[in-house]
Amino acid sequence: MDGTTVSDLLQMDGYDAVVTYKAMKRLRLRILPPDGAVAISAPFGTPEHVIEQFVDQHHGWILRTRTAVRLRSPRPQRLDTGGRVRLWGAWTELVVEDASRAYARHTDGRVHILCPDGDEDAARRALDALHRRELEPALKRLLEEWQPRVGRRAAGIRMRRMTSRWGSCNTATAVITFNTALAKFPPEALEFVVVHELVHLLERGHGPVFKAHMSRLLPDWQARRMLLREGP
Repeated sequence: MDGTTVSDLLQMDGYDAVVTYKAMKRLRLRILPPDGAVAISAPFGTPEHVIEQFVDQHHGWILRTRTAVRLRSPRPQRLDTGGRVRLWGAWTELVVEDASRAYARHTDGRVHILCPDGDEDAARRALDALHRRELEPALKRLLEEWQPRVGRRAAGIRMRRMTSRWGSCNTATAVITFNTALAKFPPEALEFVVVHELVHLLERGHGPVFKAHMSRLLPDWQARRMLLREGP
């Protein structure tokens, strides 16, 4: 069997689970925001009854975690004039205007979104582009400060909207990717993610060595991490 993944749907009591078969050694279970979807990764050739037994053993945890994830990650509200969006940790009044081209800007203490009337997808793309523009200079400043302090430099920086991570570090290439949604949260949270990903260039895992580096460089890193508890 090559590395191609194959997905299947497993119907359980009260929910469906998407099973993805991969070249891996053991079963893995995840609950994904915003709806609490159940995702299972399984080694190729794992019998269905083994997966069902695995899910059954975690049934109580799945139900509790799905509820917690849904409460923590409610569906996004519609983007309408009079609503509000978050920018750098503060709720900001929203103004939506009809226009032929989708664009968002932050001015006069408000976020203005221009988009074709009723095109919610275009409005969200425009808002994500605004987050990206806000994030880029903030990241540049923090990386200039923290790369010398950590003693490692990223070979490349990327930004994209991610659904389950705030950042990721490819330790083989030293390329770091940041979630554009970080622009919604306080600057202290962004600084935590920057330091966290740079430290991965020193230590790949999240064990005691990693935590020691974090505590040395950013003593309040655990409190900063809590600023991101709502999830992407």
